[in-house]
Amino acid sequence: MIDTVNASDKDKARFLRVFAFIGSITSFLMAITSYQDGYHALSYLLIIGGFVFASPFVIKNRDETIAVLMLYALYSMMCFLIVSGGSNGTGPLWLFIVSPVTFFIRGLKRGAFDLILLAIIISVLFYFTDQFGYYSYPSHYFPTRVMLCFSILCILAGFYEYYRNKYSLQLMEQLKLNQKLARTDAMTELANRRYATECLRDKRFGEGAVFLLMDVDNFKQINDTYGHQVGDEVLIFFADVFKNVCTEEDIISRWGGEEFLIVIPTGHELRARKVAEKIHKKLAEKPFTSGQHRFHVTLSIGLYVRVADESVDHCLNIADKRLYRAKSQGKNQTVAEVDLAKHEPAS
Repeated sequence: MIDTVNASDKDKARFLRVFAFIGSITSFLMAITSYQDGYHALSYLLIIGGFVFASPFVIKNRDETIAVLMLYALYSMMCFLIVSGGSNGTGPLWLFIVSPVTFFIRGLKRGAFDLILLAIIISVLFYFTDQFGYYSYPSHYFPTRVMLCFSILCILAGFYEYYRNKYSLQLMEQLKLNQKLARTDAMTELANRRYATECLRDKRFGEGAVFLLMDVDNFKQINDTYGHQVGDEVLIFFADVFKNVCTEEDIISRWGGEEFLIVIPTGHELRARKVAEKIHKKLAEKPFTSGQHRFHVTLSIGLYVRVADESVDHCLNIADKRLYRAKSQGKNQTVAEVDLAKHEPAS
């Protein structure tokens, strides 16, 4: 059985307070009319119930506990209304509000259990009401039909909750898939450029973060020689290498085409340099293999450590210049030294 898909905390808090407001106002108004009609015990019970329903406006940060307390207070009132008949024998009619409130507060499984237990108790109370000597229903048809209607309403509410949960789960899964598609490069399953750019706004990638801008060496030649299908597999091969040498706190992204970007958080400059070394080492040790094709692939890396108050574009610009120098100096290497001064020109 599919359990309840919880509403957001804000939605649950809003519902709780709406329910509390309606319940408290209704209870106090009914307490007054019941007292005027001479139903003093019912009036006192409704006053107590009104205060219970008003508790969410007084007690803070205990919404889940208060919600269950309110629900069981409602159950207690329902039992009393069955035994006493309420005002002029109309008390049992309030049973019909119980099932939707129960499923929202308790969820599908626990709500179903609560309602089954409540239905058993109410049936027993209906059966023994005459023996209690407190109220006598004019005919057994009334309690029988009330219980029948209550049972049907509970079943329908249960089915509604079941399918609401089912389709909510499907929507949540679809939302997660859409979010993944929006953030992930479909081929390599690395972060795409847009998502990587969003991640770079995090303070962990401020001053001291290390940018590794990488480009596959001779990628056009690989495509021309072996075909674009093999070229795609080469990009996936590189992505797997990056995942093996990086940690979850790093940004690993396909920046575009055969270009990749890894950003190491602040405080890990030494590890970033070792990451670049490990990438070159793994590529040297493990050749790319696809069917009958087996050959070594390499890449060039431009490494830059971010300085305070520098923009992401400025860091990428410098990393790109160092990447270009790595290419011009023979490829398959990392260039990380500073040109002329600590701050290389952006243009």
